[in-house]
Amino acid sequence: MEFYLNDYTRSMEVMGALRRMSYGGDQANLAAGLQLLRSQVFTATHGARLYDLGVARLAVIFTESRPTTLAATLAEAAATRRAGIGIVTVGIGSAVDLYDLSAVASYPHERTTFHAHRLGNLSDVSDPIKRIICRGTYLLIDLRA
Repeated sequence: MEFYLNDYTRSMEVMGALRRMSYGGDQANLAAGLQLLRSQVFTATHGARLYDLGVARLAVIFTESRPTTLAATLAEAAATRRAGIGIVTVGIGSAVDLYDLSAVASYPHERTTFHAHRLGNLSDVSDPIKRIICRGTYLLIDLRA
């Protein structure tokens, strides 16, 4: 974990923490990442406002590869969505499988799954993701979970 939701109180502090993050470069273990989101990140202990319906719990996941274990990833994605955590997926590059990413993303997956051909193209998908983050609430109820 780089930082938790309650480690910072000002947006500038969060932006600084994001800039200091380093790229791991290893094979993506999306199943473990989703389990970590549910069990450690989106918890009251670490700053999630579980009972404030005005605050969406939303994860935006960036990946450059396919999940290491698809079945485990899909099971963790379903458990994460059932826990009320919305999931937006962003695939980067040609090694991602958009079908896999859409199966992980919250409903409606055609509005919560994005692809950038390379890291430099993330600005192409940033506006719709910003709208999802600002709106957030429609992701809380996922009929597929």
